[in-house]
Formats: sequence, structure tokens, C-alpha cells
Amino acid sequence: MSVNEPSKRRPAGDYAVGYAKPPKASQFPPGQSGNPNGRPKGRPSLDEILLEEAARIVKVKVGDNIVQMDKGRALIRKLIDMALQGQMAALRFAAERLAQAQNTQDATADPEAPLTEDELAVLALLPKNPRT
Repeated sequence: MSVNEPSKRRPAGDYAVGYAKPPKASQFPPGQSGNPNGRPKGRPSLDEILLEEAARIVKVKVGDNIVQMDKGRALIRKLIDMALQGQMAALRFAAERLAQAQNTQDATADPEAPLTEDELAVLALLPKNPRT
């Protein structure tokens, strides 16, 4: 901009409407933002997406019935079913995760207590040779 050119930011003069002077009716009142909701937030994180997807409801066949449950619960049910069928990776993961969950609940099991019937039934389902 040269020295002789007038500034375009504030026009000289006392006219009511013109460049950089909109009509009073269309101006925002003092203290009110032109964008009350603000700038939209950024992308959701992967953890937020994961939790959102895990909360969605799906229909799952349980025996002869079809029940509705969230995907997270269905995933855990499938993991435990795979572990009970003898898939060692699923069994290890489910056992480790179950131990973590019990620790967070402060549920301490007595290691000297005899096995329950349910625990004995799970052990009976496991293969005799864990390397197969």
C-alpha cells in the first residue's frame, strides 16, 4: 500500500451504511458471538471410535434365541466361547484379562480353596496336550 492511498480498514466519513459499516439491524449485539458453537472439534481419537463402536447394539444368536447386546459384550462372549472350545490364544488372553478384572474389583480368591464344579468342567474341556 502506498502512502497516498487511504486505509481500507476504516472508511472516513460518518455515513450509516457502507464499506466496513453494515446496517445496525444485521450486526451482532455487544457480547454475543457470531459463532456461538465455536469451531468444530478435531477428529475423534481411535479410543473414542473404539468405545463408540463397542457401545453399538447388535443382535446375537444365543442358543435358539436372538438377543440384543452391545458389541463389546458380544465380543467378550465370543472370546470366552473360543477359550472354552480349546483355542489356546483365546484361553490365555481371556484368563489374563479375567485376572486383571478381578484385581481391579479387589476380588481376591483364596488359592487354597478347592475348585468349584464350574472350574472342574472348564478344565475337563481343555485338551490334555496344550501344544496341540
